[in-house]
Amino acid sequence: GAEIPAHKIAPGQFEAATAAAKFRYEVNLAPPAQPSDAARVSWLNEERGLLMLADLLPVSQSKAANRGREGVTIRFTLPEFCLVYSNEKENTQGEFEVADAGRAVFVVGTHLRSSHITISGMTFGLVTDGEWAFADGEALKLGADVLKIDREVFGAMPSKQGALILLPFPQPSAVSKWSAETRGSTVTLLMGKLPSKTAALSQLSVPVTHELFHLWVPNALALEGDYDWFYEGFTVYQAARTAVRLGLLTFQEFLNAIARAYDAYAAAAGHDRSSLVEASKRRWTAGAPSVYSKSMVVAFLYDLKLRNQSHGKHSLDDAYRKMFQDYHSSDAGSNRVAAGQGSDGNDAAANALANDSSTQSFVRQFIREAVTISPTSELAPFGLQVETFGLRTRLSVSEQLSKPQRDLLRELGYNDSARSSTQKKHS
Repeated sequence: GAEIPAHKIAPGQFEAATAAAKFRYEVNLAPPAQPSDAARVSWLNEERGLLMLADLLPVSQSKAANRGREGVTIRFTLPEFCLVYSNEKENTQGEFEVADAGRAVFVVGTHLRSSHITISGMTFGLVTDGEWAFADGEALKLGADVLKIDREVFGAMPSKQGALILLPFPQPSAVSKWSAETRGSTVTLLMGKLPSKTAALSQLSVPVTHELFHLWVPNALALEGDYDWFYEGFTVYQAARTAVRLGLLTFQEFLNAIARAYDAYAAAAGHDRSSLVEASKRRWTAGAPSVYSKSMVVAFLYDLKLRNQSHGKHSLDDAYRKMFQDYHSSDAGSNRVAAGQGSDGNDAAANALANDSSTQSFVRQFIREAVTISPTSELAPFGLQVETFGLRTRLSVSEQLSKPQRDLLRELGYNDSARSSTQKKHS
């Protein structure tokens, strides 16, 4: 029962004079000054809050010994009118048994509501509060539709449970703004409230198509290292493809997104001096957006080339399926160590992409080495034309397409009958 003296040795770091059996501390949970940060750190206000164990609990020595995973049991003492929800397992005593404290996310609030749906054996839940322009069921259906398409890519679900936490920002922000992060099997999304149902669902679809893909890559993979070029940049491309399949983007809007990514890459200083692997390692100093933009363009080129040379039999999806089979870390909450645990993500992704001499050459040229992308010469063989207006690039489908070119673009969502109809209307 005696108090043990302690002194501060650095910001957020304290040292006790002797070992302690029990300790207590307080955390300032005021919302962050920047609204975009509120999806990534813990905060609490009078109505609701996010609690992330990664920045609430102290780091013990056992965490390093368990390759970064640390199991804890959490008990909340809350007012009767306040609810708590998490994707973590809850026992009969009302405690949460967390296998990996670094990935656990809890949401508390006075008016929380939840709904669930089962997709291919995975229970997917939506937790939200407040009023949105769309119904909870519509948001849940959007998530389910995205998960079904992602499952087709990987061949299996990433875990037995997943959740989408949808909340308004804790501080005033623009209605068109959103911020999201995926930890473990939980997607946290903070979003402004657009008054139009159509606009709000469109806004919701952008982060949902991207973040749900992260349930597989990188969160369900037992890989390490800075391979953001793949699990972020390539995911931007995959999310756009999913949006086209769901009718959330037209094929021309898909091409517009590729063109914007190319312009962002081309405008970045020193964009052709580093490989994607090198740029990922320096993304916090060199600028993450340029790495992701270039990666999206590279993913598009890779997918086009592979589909073309295999006559539609193979695509980028094959690389994702292989990585998931080789490096799946099992369900969130499991302590099973996957084969290849701790392998380098750059090597794993590059090897999955390099199936033969042609793809090996592509990976070496566009991923492992510095390269300047020339969209006109790269895209012309696939029936795509490139126009430049100052610093702005426009991609479009060529007027004359060969049958192989038309078949290739149709695989990616091109609808030539819709285009003909549009041309007639313009005429």
